[in-house]
Amino acid sequence: MPIKIEEPTQQQINELRNLFIKKYETNPPIVAFHPVDINRILNEDIWCRKFLEMYDLDMNLAFDKLWFTCIWRQEYGANDLNESDLRMDYLNDGFIFSHNHDIDGKPLLIFQTKNHIRGSKNMDDVIKILVYYIERLHRQTNMDKITIFFDMNGCGLSNMDLEFIKSIIETFKQYYPSALNYILVYEMAWILNAAFKIVKGLMPEKAVAILKMINKKSISTYIDKNNCLASWGGNDNYEFTFEPENKKTTPTPPSQHAETNGTRHADDQRNQNGNAQFFDNSNNSDDKKVHFANGSSIRVPAESAQMTDVPERYTPEELQSDDMLRIVPNDYIQFPRGDPSESILQLNNTSKQPVTFKIQTTSPEKFRVRPRCGLINPGETTTVNILLKAEHSLSDNARDKFLIMCLPAREISNAQVGEFWKKQNNNGPNVEQHRLCCIYKDAPLPTPSSQPMTTLTQKGAGEASPRSTPASSTCALERQLRFTQVLQVITLIFLLMLSGAVIYLLMLQLCGDAGCFSRDVASDTSEGAPCGKAKRDL
Repeated sequence: MPIKIEEPTQQQINELRNLFIKKYETNPPIVAFHPVDINRILNEDIWCRKFLEMYDLDMNLAFDKLWFTCIWRQEYGANDLNESDLRMDYLNDGFIFSHNHDIDGKPLLIFQTKNHIRGSKNMDDVIKILVYYIERLHRQTNMDKITIFFDMNGCGLSNMDLEFIKSIIETFKQYYPSALNYILVYEMAWILNAAFKIVKGLMPEKAVAILKMINKKSISTYIDKNNCLASWGGNDNYEFTFEPENKKTTPTPPSQHAETNGTRHADDQRNQNGNAQFFDNSNNSDDKKVHFANGSSIRVPAESAQMTDVPERYTPEELQSDDMLRIVPNDYIQFPRGDPSESILQLNNTSKQPVTFKIQTTSPEKFRVRPRCGLINPGETTTVNILLKAEHSLSDNARDKFLIMCLPAREISNAQVGEFWKKQNNNGPNVEQHRLCCIYKDAPLPTPSSQPMTTLTQKGAGEASPRSTPASSTCALERQLRFTQVLQVITLIFLLMLSGAVIYLLMLQLCGDAGCFSRDVASDTSEGAPCGKAKRDL
């Protein structure tokens, strides 16, 4: 059965909700959170409960992770992902799809590992498909738990992609707390055992507890035979074909949670059905208003916010030959040791047109960045404050990094910057990118070999997304995997040679028992004389 966890009380759920409300009022994000996420926190208990369960009722940690997840979801556009945002060739590949349920009625998210070849796909696009399916299942099941099914039948070493598996683990670990019912690994070949031990070491303790290695004999313990595919020994002859999601608009369920700090205004306590209401229409049809406990409100851009007609891409000829932004410092972001630990970046627009920028980091849980995105007019400079949180410290060898992206801003305002970047391809050829590493002021500069990511300005050179992991860590795991694979091959060859030697010795023993040692004896035997008689004649 699934791992048992300590259930949070309604009072603890309300306390987490109040922390969110208080921070949103006093220190709101630069770009407002998505209305769907705000509604989940204010009107429903399930999301708050999941964060409290995941972090063992640690209120402060659960709140930090909740806030961080909302920032990531807004930047990533998790709520708005649809088929048009994904690569259709990857979708039709069928290496990830959802079908049927496990023994507890939880939906199955199936990974057909043999359809994925290491290094053949862009990992950002692959993870985007993973997020799409998670969000799709959460919409269909009201955020019910999911069972991951790794179909390893027929897989070889070329299908074992450590980067992919590590990204899956990090995605669930960072952004989808308490989202898994089981992790089922089906018919894994023995030659992959060593690699899987490495993967198992990366998983959190709670994930290891629900990890199950299964085969055709044991699969019925976790999935009913009628829900098993025929290739798993079941009765379901399903053949994968991608089907777009049929989104349905459902009314917000009545609020079941107790009142939070203070008493909500009468206008917010009642809608037509007498249920709590936190969203209402304002005079601006493009905005929604979020009401909080003390009656204050914050405008949240509607999902269909109007924007001026901005082309999705600019041709290289339209860009300046020089960099649009001058970053100071342009190589290392240096932090003092102690609390508070803060550093400042200066972004100067050196072009002749307005520029919009966006900042991402490989370690979003460690840093608070203000502002994360914005608009800079020609010749102007914007100051960015980066705070290293007190409970965190910098990684060794400058493994914490920042990516600053910029594009020409044509006919957009500060209020439209967030929506503008949602529509952009961060890896596009016209995106100017600056990479910077984080170090302590009193630390020596890292050697070139210890810096897996350079600080050179590049265009379209890849994204340092919140889910990215340091390249050196992945390389170390791959080296260890290759060494283990070579060792396994050598062991197999040795066993084959040993088996041959044993067979040869057995044959000699059999011939010795029969007394057939010489060619003369063999000749006599071939003439019809038994071996025993030939010996007596000699």
